[in-house]
Amino acid sequence: MLKSAQDNVSVIEASASNNYSSTWFKQLSIDSGTGLYDSTFNLAVLIAGLGYFIDTFDFFLYNSMRVVSLTELGMTGDLLTKTGIIILNCQILGALIGSFIWGIMGDKLGRKKALLGSILIYSLGMIANAFIQDPLSYGITRFIIGFGVAGEIGLGATLIAESVPTSKRTYSLMLFTVLGVLGVTAAGLSIEFTSWRISCLVGGIVGLLLLTLRSFLFEPKLFIESRKSSNLNKKHGSLKELLSKYNNLKKYLLCFPLLGTNFFITGVLLTLSPEIAKATGVHEIVKANIALAIYFCAAVIGDWLGAYLSDKFKSRKLVVILFMLGNMSLAFLFLQKFHLDTNTFYILCAAFGVFNLWAITGNCY
Repeated sequence: MLKSAQDNVSVIEASASNNYSSTWFKQLSIDSGTGLYDSTFNLAVLIAGLGYFIDTFDFFLYNSMRVVSLTELGMTGDLLTKTGIIILNCQILGALIGSFIWGIMGDKLGRKKALLGSILIYSLGMIANAFIQDPLSYGITRFIIGFGVAGEIGLGATLIAESVPTSKRTYSLMLFTVLGVLGVTAAGLSIEFTSWRISCLVGGIVGLLLLTLRSFLFEPKLFIESRKSSNLNKKHGSLKELLSKYNNLKKYLLCFPLLGTNFFITGVLLTLSPEIAKATGVHEIVKANIALAIYFCAAVIGDWLGAYLSDKFKSRKLVVILFMLGNMSLAFLFLQKFHLDTNTFYILCAAFGVFNLWAITGNCY
C-alpha cells in the first residue's frame, strides 16, 4: 500500500511540475498520499462532481425554462409545445454527436485536455443563449450546449472510474451523480427567483470559472499506464474498438435501455409535465421546473438506495431490473387520466426520482 501511495505521489508530482509552478499546488501534490487522491471521495471525485453540478445545471436549464422563455419570444399553445420539442431535440442531437467526438478526443488527447475543451464550448454556448431573440438561434445555442456538456459528463465519469479502485467506485460515482442531480435542482429553482436569461449567464460564467478548477486535475494513472503499455500501432479513440468487438458492443447496447429510461422520464414526461398534467385532468397549474427539481431531490435518495442495494445484493444488474420495473409502473400511472391534484402529481415525480438509474448506469457494466 505504501509503495502504491508513493507511486501515485510521483505521478502527481510529475504532472504538477510540468504544468504548474505555484507552491501551494506542489504542496497539494506532496500531500496526496494522505488520501486526497486515494480515498473513495478523493479530490478528483470532488472536482469532477462539482463540474457535473454545473453541467447538469446548464443542460437541464432548458427543460425548466422552456415555457417561460418561449412565452417571452411570443409563443403559446401548440406552437410553444412543438417549438420547444424541436429545440430540445437540437440539444439532444448535440449531446449525441458530442458523446462520440469527445470520447474519441479523450482517448487521443487525454481526459484532461478534452474536458477543458468541452467546458469552454458549453460555457460560451450558455452565455450566447442568454441573448437569443428567435427560435433558430435558440436551437443553435442549445445544440452547442448539448455538444459541450456531453464531453464533460462522459469524461468526468470516465476519469472517476479510472482514478478509483473498483471496490470503491460505486460510492464515488454516487457522489458524482448526487452533485449532478443537485445541479438540476438548482436550475429548476433558479427560474423561480430570477429571469431565465440571468440563469443562462450565471451558468456560462461559472462554467468558465470551472476551467480553472478543472485545470488542476491530472490524467488518471490507469490511463497513462494503458498508453505506455499499448501497442504503438494501435489507434487510440477508434470506434472500431467499440463496434467490432462483441463484448464492447454488447455493453454499449445494454446502456441504451438504461439511459433511454432516464431521458424519457426527464426529457419527455417531466419536461412536458405542464401539458401532460392538463391532458390527464390535473386542474391546477403544474410547472416543469418544479417537477424536475422534486424529481432530482428525490434522486439523491435513489442514488444512495441504488448504491446500498447493489452492495447488499452484490449485484447491480438485479437492482437495475427492480428500478426499471418501478419506472415502468410509475410511467403507466403518470399517463392515466386520474384527475390528480397538484401535490399528488408532484409526489409521482418524486417517486420517479427514487427509482432513477443515473448513478447505476455509469457503473453497471
